Amino acid sequence: MRHLLDIKDLSRKEIEAILERAMRYKSLKNYPETLRGKFVLTAFFEPSTRTKVSFQKAALNLGAHVVDFAPESSSLQKGETDLDTILTLNMMSFDCLVIRIRRNGAPAEFAKYVDCAVVNAGDGTNEHPTQALLDAMTMLEHFGTLKLKVAIVGDIVHSRVARSLTELLNKFDAEVRMVGPEGFVPESFEGVSLITHSLEEALHDVDVVYALRIQKERLEQSYSNIDDFFRTLQINSRTIQIAPRHAVLMHPGPFNRNVEVSDDVVYSERSKILEQVKNGVFVRMAVLEYAMGVTEFEGVRSVETSLARR
Repeated sequence: MRHLLDIKDLSRKEIEAILERAMRYKSLKNYPETLRGKFVLTAFFEPSTRTKVSFQKAALNLGAHVVDFAPESSSLQKGETDLDTILTLNMMSFDCLVIRIRRNGAPAEFAKYVDCAVVNAGDGTNEHPTQALLDAMTMLEHFGTLKLKVAIVGDIVHSRVARSLTELLNKFDAEVRMVGPEGFVPESFEGVSLITHSLEEALHDVDVVYALRIQKERLEQSYSNIDDFFRTLQINSRTIQIAPRHAVLMHPGPFNRNVEVSDDVVYSERSKILEQVKNGVFVRMAVLEYAMGVTEFEGVRSVETSLARR
């Protein structure tokens, strides 16, 4: 049993093992029931489509039983705390808890009390490790390496996705840049080569343009004219041309059409957004196996070596 709470929990070798496993599963039509007889509990205390459903599909693909906890119809509505809820669920004997919650650090707190593996499916503005893993798989499949130049665009200060992705890419010697409106980018960030408000400065020679979801209400509080944001930082058919022709567009979803990304690029030939969704299932299959101690993870080749042999 191993928890996955933070990208920092994983060594480069472990990340490579997870990605190799995920790519292997993507190549198969039928999957081994490596989790047969296991029970996976999905507990999402905030809304989710991609992450929740892909974790459930991943568990079912490998033969596990899935139980979905619905906070909106639980004793939380009667005043029970999230910790007491988790302690109660723990007594029903699950093998893995997949949790999303608004409170930073809550998955790590729960991991101290439960008897099963805990996988963080996103906590507040803190971490989203499996999103970073599926993003890495998508980049790796396309480029054959993770030693890339990646520009993360948008509301970075409040983004758990940006934090986890940067931590992962740093383990593979990538160059990470951050660009966003004033007040929405950090003053400094470990492992980031450039922090700017200028798309031209950030995108001119990148391999990946990674857009983040923008909350309209947050922008409206910060800007007297929201069109200022569109003109300077929206990824659209004009601004994506700042990046080289080989550069691809990525986004963790859900996206606001014509806010952070425009209709004309969101599903364009340069977009990898739907491929990210597809890869999420395979990455989460590998993550569930990792968390529940599937032994085949030992001795996996590096992912770049594996790609070269295909």
